[in-house]
Amino acid sequence: MATRDIIIEGTLEWAKLFEQNRDRAQFHEETDGAYKITVTMDDANLKILQDAGSAKGSKKVDGGHMVTFSRPHKGREDWMGGPPVVADISGKPWSLEENGLIGNGSKGRVKLSVFDSKPRNGTRLQGVQITEHVVYESEGNSSQSSSMFEDLSGGQASSKEPPKEVEADSIPF
Repeated sequence: MATRDIIIEGTLEWAKLFEQNRDRAQFHEETDGAYKITVTMDDANLKILQDAGSAKGSKKVDGGHMVTFSRPHKGREDWMGGPPVVADISGKPWSLEENGLIGNGSKGRVKLSVFDSKPRNGTRLQGVQITEHVVYESEGNSSQSSSMFEDLSGGQASSKEPPKEVEADSIPF
């Protein structure tokens, strides 16, 4: 059967699709990390995956079947690794600066290559097209500043006075 390219659709979670957020877990040392995405898909999309010969297991969850797909950062051959193609709804390359990271609950299409291998067929993540974007928010709520403290000023400007000048030959302690 060789290699079959398929596209499945579903709800996306744990999107680690960019150089900046790829999974660098210890078991990925040989490949210098991996790009991953978890997709929750309906029965029809699971059938597309299975009919292509993918040996990927799925977990039954509310809303469908959950499957995680990955791609190594470094493969045995150049074409095997590197970040997957990520596109917006119009098919244009995803811009991290304009669109940000992809949050859980986003919807999208995932392109996969299913290839013959022993002892079982392999499935490689090729690309993701985001059709409905949910902005990623970290556990610390990325909508606030990167400080670990909340704003207690009550909207008032800081009353901090500018530092006083110290004479060059005086010792301030």
